Amino acid sequence: MSRSLDIFAGVLVAALAHGGAVFSEQLFPSLFAATAAPAATDDDIPTIALKAVTPPEPEPPDADDTVVPLETTEAPPAELAPPMQADTPAPVINPPFEQKLQPPPPTAGIATAAIAIPRGNFAAAGVALKNVFDINSLDQKPVPTFRATPVYPYEMRRSRINGRVLVGFIVDSDGNVRDTHIISSTNSGFDAEAIRAVARWKFRPGKKGGKAVHTRNVQVPFNFTIPDNE
Repeated sequence: MSRSLDIFAGVLVAALAHGGAVFSEQLFPSLFAATAAPAATDDDIPTIALKAVTPPEPEPPDADDTVVPLETTEAPPAELAPPMQADTPAPVINPPFEQKLQPPPPTAGIATAAIAIPRGNFAAAGVALKNVFDINSLDQKPVPTFRATPVYPYEMRRSRINGRVLVGFIVDSDGNVRDTHIISSTNSGFDAEAIRAVARWKFRPGKKGGKAVHTRNVQVPFNFTIPDNE
């Protein structure tokens, strides 16, 4: 109860003080006018004069900051490397001339009689061999295992002559060719090559009674023909 009275008393004192001040200002206005600050005029407003600012003088550079121009020195001319080879035009060498080899022509001056070509079917050709059987009487005929091809004679090819040669011979029990001879020929210029080729043939020998025997009357034809595109 006493605390509430204290608060009320404080509020009342503050209100009276405020009201007294307001009443005094109304009752004595001249007093308060004398103490009021005079109104400001345009002359009393301070002005600020702007001055151009002079830029500061640059400070002298320090000795350490002095830029020393670089001395430009001309580089010595580069030495040219010696050439690896002489700069002289190389001669143009044409490819070597190549000549296609032709088969040698038949040797001149050799007599025809120097090359003996047996002709005909000689029944006595197998006299030196024993037990020579005719090919038609065998149980198994000889079978060629290697065949050599005759060379076309140079003169015959150059003259474009065709021919056919039939060669007869004996096949021994080892399969070799023996006793060759000409049975028929369209041109004697082919005979020597036909004999030379058939002499290189190899056979599986004919058999009679299960044994290899000598066989006569074996015949092989050779055709010499020039192709149309040559």
